[in-house]
Amino acid sequence: MKQYLWIMLLIVCLLLPAAQAEENWPVADGTFIQDWLVSGWNDETWEKEMNYIKELGMTYVIFAPTAYSAGNDNYLTTHYPTKQEGWIEKAPGQDMVETVFKQAQKAGLKVILGLNFNDLWWQKGGSDAKWLKDQMELGNILAQELYDNYYPRYKETFAGWYWVWEIDNVSFRGKAREQALIDAMNVQINYLNELDPDLFFMFCPFMNARLGTKEAYRDFWIRVFDQVNLRPGDIFAPMDCVGGGGLDLTNFEEWFKELRVAVDTKEGLLFWADTETFDHTDWTSVPIGQFVQQMEGAKPYVENFITFAYSHYYSPNVTDRAFHDTYKEYVNTGTLEQEPPTAPSNLQLMEMPDGAMYLLWGESDDNVGVAGYIIYRNGKKVSRTQVPRTGSSMLSLKAYKETSRLVSGRTYSYTVRAYDFAGNISEESEPLEYTAP
Repeated sequence: MKQYLWIMLLIVCLLLPAAQAEENWPVADGTFIQDWLVSGWNDETWEKEMNYIKELGMTYVIFAPTAYSAGNDNYLTTHYPTKQEGWIEKAPGQDMVETVFKQAQKAGLKVILGLNFNDLWWQKGGSDAKWLKDQMELGNILAQELYDNYYPRYKETFAGWYWVWEIDNVSFRGKAREQALIDAMNVQINYLNELDPDLFFMFCPFMNARLGTKEAYRDFWIRVFDQVNLRPGDIFAPMDCVGGGGLDLTNFEEWFKELRVAVDTKEGLLFWADTETFDHTDWTSVPIGQFVQQMEGAKPYVENFITFAYSHYYSPNVTDRAFHDTYKEYVNTGTLEQEPPTAPSNLQLMEMPDGAMYLLWGESDDNVGVAGYIIYRNGKKVSRTQVPRTGSSMLSLKAYKETSRLVSGRTYSYTVRAYDFAGNISEESEPLEYTAP
């Protein structure tokens, strides 16, 4: 009997590491929420959002920015009641920062609070050192007021600061620009470290493979990390740039591999990925399968994942609930359903009196639901439809308006495929041929 028990114990010990490894699938640990998305939300909508985030096992809500300026203004427009002379409240009487903290605390989530931003960053960030330093000084005043207003009441909820300025792999080339960036970051970081050393500092740079090499960007960050006063526990969280188009599914992993080398030169610096949930070509939500693929690609190099932005592209508050439910199943099981929709049928063209031409088709079936359709002309993708976002005035999920000028006398072949929320794609429809008059 003892021998049998020892054998069973040995089997359990051998199998346990494998079982634990199987459960180690990548999941998002936080989401950005921006002011324009939530400006009209009431408490009920906020509570729903926090619960959606919580049931997915996330820890963080990143709310940013909390204030902004325009042009060369030396004042900020805030999303909370400010006492700073000359500053402006965007919505007097509305305290969006308080709402974020209150709702996150209720749900047991942590808040990473963004600071200020100015759109002139894209023109002046790398070329005007004084302007950049002035923005950091303005941000320090903001940080002090935010800390004084909210930290005493939300000590357990306030996790860290988000630096809203997004550094690319072009704007700070050259020693002078690089040093200006380092000096500006230290103006902000030194102040925040003195304000409260327990609140971490996070920032999310990005990159474009068409404008530079991964090796050059690695070396840039090695030099920056050497001089910027980041502390152990601060977070370097580059965007994966797949959604934005700077990188793609074929090369983003290589960039993260090189950035890992840079991060390893800074003792205690954490390396997270900011996984993008959108497709910049049409601003639709990428299917959950691609979202997971992006996390899996970065997983060998990073310790954690945040996303821009679950709340903006997958939340039931903004789009079809099936995105949320599909991802929730993945979070709980590590797997995605793999049954594709049926192929679309009954393609037809409708020419309108004004000359507009629409391609229409019959609905596909899917075990979870159809997220949209991909339209091809002569075998090349020309468009995609997707379930409408909340408040959208979309004409139809099963219609495509031809926007290209077709050549008279030429015959075109149209086909359509359906895709579901996990990203499974149907077979092609039967082709519909059309000869332009």
